[in-house]
Amino acid sequence: MNLDEFFSSMKSNGALLAHAAPANIITIASGTLQNIRAATLPPFMIDFYKMAGGMILGDAYIFGPEEINITKKFPVPSIIDVNREISNIPQMRGKTIFGRNDLFLFAFDAFGICFMLDNLTLKPMRKYDDPWRAMTDCLIVGKI
Repeated sequence: MNLDEFFSSMKSNGALLAHAAPANIITIASGTLQNIRAATLPPFMIDFYKMAGGMILGDAYIFGPEEINITKKFPVPSIIDVNREISNIPQMRGKTIFGRNDLFLFAFDAFGICFMLDNLTLKPMRKYDDPWRAMTDCLIVGKI
């Protein structure tokens, strides 16, 4: 799967997209993640943010570099806010949470490898070779 196929699939399922993030906001977000000892944004997330500053599908989210206010429910926090709150948890060092649904959290590490994490213990449940598959798995559960 590639970026275009991912966007096409998510749009056809009814995903809501935040506006694309400006390059300076993406750079600031990556630097801030590094400062809190989380993984910096890998190329696939930078490419995603250039097209959408976050995504919502039902009760699932891909966090953006800024807070997302595209639904009437409540704002979705930024990737920075989410990771700042968990930065003191030892098993999250070097990982960045990029998405969540009702069942799992989704993270990437410093090498850009994605993981599905148990939302209570933060233990890896699945490792992904394809980041777009990880993002799809994150959002599709929100639709079910």
